[in-house]
Amino acid sequence: MDVREALRRRRMHRVFRPDAVSEEVLAELTWAAARAPMGGNELVRRIVVVSDPAVVRTVREVTPSFLADSPTILLICTDLDRAEAAMGRQGRDVLSLLDAGAAAQNVALAATALGVGVCFVRSVNDAALRAVLDLPANVRPDILIGIGHPSPTPSPAMRYGKPVVYRDRFGREWPLEWQPPSLPRTRDPREVGGVSRGAGGGGIPAGADRFRMALYLVASARDCLEEPLIYGPFRMIEGVSRLLSDCAPVDDFLAEMKAQIDRQKYNVMADREAFGRWLDELLARFGAEAARRNGVEEAR
Repeated sequence: MDVREALRRRRMHRVFRPDAVSEEVLAELTWAAARAPMGGNELVRRIVVVSDPAVVRTVREVTPSFLADSPTILLICTDLDRAEAAMGRQGRDVLSLLDAGAAAQNVALAATALGVGVCFVRSVNDAALRAVLDLPANVRPDILIGIGHPSPTPSPAMRYGKPVVYRDRFGREWPLEWQPPSLPRTRDPREVGGVSRGAGGGGIPAGADRFRMALYLVASARDCLEEPLIYGPFRMIEGVSRLLSDCAPVDDFLAEMKAQIDRQKYNVMADREAFGRWLDELLARFGAEAARRNGVEEAR
């Protein structure tokens, strides 16, 4: 696959199959990240490949913004001491972030060519991430990349409009006739299937549920201070999904609601208005069920 074709097909995935990514593919993706430019040609980039299911699950738990259920994570970091020594404070604070983004894009394009999917995450919860991955104080985690085989029913693709491009100076519009490249249609991306928990969940002892839920809420509260508002609704509905996991005794209504939530929760990233309408429908179902459980119908 040539670069232009990879650019046409590249997208972010949030729903993956649980099967592992091969060592050969991970090696190629790591090589692609290493091929990205670095300011001053100084080796300041550090890469951490995480495939141990327990470690992957823990990284996701301390990073609520990690929406993907990928079985593998590639973390791109910067050695801050080395970056500052080579390029000064600008190199440490600005150029190294540009380099990290270039490395992530290399991974995304290589993944497309290799037939695997990726999802980018910027964690603002560095303290917990450092504790989980033993990151030294001088190493900054820049970008988490979820890696896996995309689900047969992927999450909806983002809809991009016409790019805003100026010519010669800002504000002077370039009358470019731009059309996104067409791709063969395989299936409707709105047909979102159930989310496989994969390495990120499942098989969790019931006694750990309260701790994991508390961890998710605390980490969410911290992340929400610095994240776009769009993540708030997802965090809340994801919290409901986690709360309903492994519920006992079995509650047929809640089991049905959890299945519906897991099918629809990623739509907030693609269509906020449709997501809002779905939440209204969900609330109506919960309201009717609350009335039934409280004997409201019987009392009328």
